[in-house]
Amino acid sequence: MTKKTLMMLVALALAVPATAQEAEHDHAAMDHAAMGHDMGDMADDSGVPELPTENDLLRVVRHDDRVVEVIVGPVSLPQGTAHLRTPIQVIELGVEGWMHGFSWEMRDADGNILPERLLHHVNLIDPDSRELFSPIARRIMAAGRETKEERVPGVLGYPLRPGNRVMVNAMFASLPDAAYEEAYLHITLPYTPADDPGFIRPRDVYPFYLDVMGPVGDKDFPLPPGTHGRSWEGTPAVSGRLLALGGHLHDYGDWIRLEDVTTGKVLWETEPVRDEQGLVSSVPIGNLWWRGGVRIDAGHTYRISVQYTNPLDVPAPDAAMGAIGGVILADGAEWPEFDRMDPDYLADLRNTLEKPNESHEHGHGAMDGGGA
Repeated sequence: MTKKTLMMLVALALAVPATAQEAEHDHAAMDHAAMGHDMGDMADDSGVPELPTENDLLRVVRHDDRVVEVIVGPVSLPQGTAHLRTPIQVIELGVEGWMHGFSWEMRDADGNILPERLLHHVNLIDPDSRELFSPIARRIMAAGRETKEERVPGVLGYPLRPGNRVMVNAMFASLPDAAYEEAYLHITLPYTPADDPGFIRPRDVYPFYLDVMGPVGDKDFPLPPGTHGRSWEGTPAVSGRLLALGGHLHDYGDWIRLEDVTTGKVLWETEPVRDEQGLVSSVPIGNLWWRGGVRIDAGHTYRISVQYTNPLDVPAPDAAMGAIGGVILADGAEWPEFDRMDPDYLADLRNTLEKPNESHEHGHGAMDGGGA
């Protein structure tokens, strides 16, 4: 398994929610989406948010060469305006098999390639499946302008089933020196069909996400001068082996760690890579596959921890975060029954649908070896 494969495995997992400051910045930008498209009623009589239906901002094209293409647009990106977040939309990929990665391009209506800088980020979220360590909707994929293409080998893949729904959360960035009246995001998803898997049937792998602030709510925290840390504990829904791990830290981060509280064993810990100014430039990928992965047990409690040391005399301007994304090769046991009335699931889904503050490019660095 190559380093690029590991990056893709982690990339499938990391989709980090945005900070409150970015949410406020982006809220007005949604109004640029031209589109007058209704996000639907936000809740039914049971209190469960109703997922928006498909509209003409989103379509799925199924190709004959084992590829599904998701197209977002058109979007209008005037010169030098604020970021544009399109309304959350739901699609069905309409295939059965295993997804092996992704690539993307920005194009105009005639298919001509547009600058990659027009994409800020795009996330795919499965509203009908749970995360490994919490009952919120599963984060499937996060991609951004620093990550053009990644793919895992055919022996591994994220399972796709008929009727699987995917929430698409996309943000675009206008350029200071050019305007684009009709831009489209094309996301290409290669897959192996279930009825023609070839010589080796792919093994199911599942992305997972952990945050020191817990599964629901704000993901950044203030960082005053001095040394400070945060942690969160949880229990996985199933047992299995972790194949790869990546982390996300802001500037002044010292380390990030995952440990088995039940046994007292540290499973993974890393320090960030710093640039010439001493600021965080990336976080190393945890190459766990070479020893057959690291075992986790559904009966154990695990803790994600992070530590920062702020050398400034004032709070750090970008605050602090601590997140880990990875991929698990689960045991044969069934995942717990999905509970749509779980308070954490409901709160997370409402945040996703009602507030433009769910997931941004903070989670993307792991795809290209940078900080996730």
